[in-house]
Amino acid sequence: MKIKTALMLIIILTFSSTVMAESLANLQVIAQELEKRKLELDDREKNLTQKEDRMKALEDELLQKESELRKLKDTISARLDEIKTQEDENLDKLAKLYASAKAKSSAEIIAKMDLDKAVQLFLRMSSMTAGKIMSAMGKSDPVFAARISNKLTPDSIKGVDEE
Repeated sequence: MKIKTALMLIIILTFSSTVMAESLANLQVIAQELEKRKLELDDREKNLTQKEDRMKALEDELLQKESELRKLKDTISARLDEIKTQEDENLDKLAKLYASAKAKSSAEIIAKMDLDKAVQLFLRMSSMTAGKIMSAMGKSDPVFAARISNKLTPDSIKGVDEE
């Protein structure tokens, strides 16, 4: 009986060692796969970190450019306001100049101007002075006088005839 027990024990130990060897081999394969996956994930994390750093740098650059553009816009707006103010002052002076000249002379000069500038001049004159100049212009250049009158007419009045 002792021999049978010893043989059984040898068989069990042999079988256990084989199973343990296979399990150990399986664990080593799993460990290698896990190590490989860890390296892949580390590499991917490194790439993502680099991309995040580049994106942060680009975001900072965009914010800086946006700030520069705002400053430039503010500068341009301020300069445009200065130009508009200067242009308004010049048109006011010019309107006074034409108002003080003879209506016929003023009409001949204004008739050669850009339509929008001529309209701006008439808007700055008293209605009496503008009427005299427009009357003189109607005799020398009725087409331009009509165009100025059309521009001076409010849109709500222009639409009355269309209904």
